[in-house]
Amino acid sequence: MAIRILLTDDEERWRMITRDFLEHEGYEVLEAANGAQAVQLLRENSDVALVILDLMMPVMNGIEACKKIRDFSSVPVLIVTARDDEQSELAGFHCGADDYVSKPIRMRPFMARVKALLKRTSMPNEQLELGALTLDLSANCALLDGERLALTPKEYDLLCYLAQNRNIAKTREQILHAVWNTDFFGDARTVDTHVKNLRMKLGDSGELIRTVRGRGYILEYRA
Repeated sequence: MAIRILLTDDEERWRMITRDFLEHEGYEVLEAANGAQAVQLLRENSDVALVILDLMMPVMNGIEACKKIRDFSSVPVLIVTARDDEQSELAGFHCGADDYVSKPIRMRPFMARVKALLKRTSMPNEQLELGALTLDLSANCALLDGERLALTPKEYDLLCYLAQNRNIAKTREQILHAVWNTDFFGDARTVDTHVKNLRMKLGDSGELIRTVRGRGYILEYRA
């Protein structure tokens, strides 16, 4: 069964070109012309593996659509926009997006990012117990006091990376390479934003993640 991708943009020509590339790679593509349509389609098609959202759209823009999607789904979200500025990029990550691409888009690097977001390495059947926090690696979820946390895929990957390297300080560059892989062209602020959001969702357990001044982050836990 083909992997299903939800492509959302109000520019029909751009959707047509992108859809052709995606279908050539073997993906099945659903299309939406605005954020509201995207949210509705995702609710009706829970098997969608990736959502591509344009930032500037009528009815509901990409930021608002991403926020609504995060209320009920942890599906990877890739934001695409003609606005190439730092504020827009940070807004995309704050709303829960996993990656951000500026137009005009070069299709080969774009497809590499799509594949990177869809790639999921198999993880061992085990659990990591970190006090009130539990990582169920086989189910790809995090539990806090037994309740499942609503983490984005990148927040979960970041938490897993820090937990599996607990008590070892990691630089922002190491985190970018491990969590976003070599296809992601970001900077240290991306890591900082995701760590901030992750700490908030972890509540008191967020104190496990410490900032190492001038270096990066460390998850400290000793049973």
